[in-house]
Amino acid sequence: MLDEMLVCPYNESHVIVRHRMPYHLVKCKKNHQENGTLQACPFNAMHVVRKVDIRQHIESCPDYRRQHL
Repeated sequence: MLDEMLVCPYNESHVIVRHRMPYHLVKCKKNHQENGTLQACPFNAMHVVRKVDIRQHIESCPDYRRQHL
């Protein structure tokens, strides 16, 4: 069984195993705070999108829909 690999939103050269991504995001966010253009989804911290796109993401976020059914 292969683990799903995800690309870090802060650094595209970081390819992380899905179950390790939450830990990686905390660490990587600290190293890329100067960027300031990304924001985490309030319903799933693994969803990191550009600040200008956050409203659109929230409206289509599958985790938001699960909480509000």
